[in-house]
Amino acid sequence: MNDDAGTAAGFVAALTQELRRDLGDDLIALYVYGSWVTGGFDPGVSDVDLVAVTSPDAGSLDIARLERMHNSFIGRFPEWIDRLEIVYVGRATLESFRTSLGKLAVVSPGEPLHVREERAADWLQNWYLVRETGVCLHGVDAAAIIPAISWAEFEAATVRYADELRDRSRFGASGGSLAYAILTMCRALRVTRTRTHGSKQEAAAWTRERMPGWAWLIDIALVCRLSRGNIGLADEKSRAAAETFIALLADEIHGQNAA
Repeated sequence: MNDDAGTAAGFVAALTQELRRDLGDDLIALYVYGSWVTGGFDPGVSDVDLVAVTSPDAGSLDIARLERMHNSFIGRFPEWIDRLEIVYVGRATLESFRTSLGKLAVVSPGEPLHVREERAADWLQNWYLVRETGVCLHGVDAAAIIPAISWAEFEAATVRYADELRDRSRFGASGGSLAYAILTMCRALRVTRTRTHGSKQEAAAWTRERMPGWAWLIDIALVCRLSRGNIGLADEKSRAAAETFIALLADEIHGQNAA
């Protein structure tokens, strides 16, 4: 493996070639988005997020064959194990995502490639970010496939996802999951207050300044994230504080107790 292959750019370029070779004409477009594009990417820690648009519905893809391809590819780049998310979506599904009943296939950290039961409408945040900030690696521009999405729709979807994270954090989440929830909730709060979307690090700094009494916990969440869940949020005190803070952030997001 050459030196560049270990970098995010080399990894993304190699993966693009692999997907084009494997899917052939069925690959309509491929987009990369998230922290690697917009900032806040931490080498050795951050995920790479992609959306692959296919001509058939994702539910009709040969999932077993695609999974073998994924496993073989990641075997060549072991530093990227559990650091890749690809959402496969059919073009017709994405073009009508608000009403479509088409399937999505997803591979993500900790999850093998599988067909999801959610509706495409549940992924509105992702479609917005791909359309507004994503980079096209293959095929047509995202705006040619993804319908326009208003900021109000994106903000509403962000609030809904924050509510999901609050509910999840109540049921014995791991330290890494709690760190993810804290930082994602900080970002959701910043979205609703400033009408801007940014990195988790930017949101953490913004929230620390706004809520200095919780700066210590935000710092622990950042350390936990950088350790990929191995350091921090393991003791009862910090875990209880995390659950309390996540609930407080959810109230703030909904406009309650706003400072």
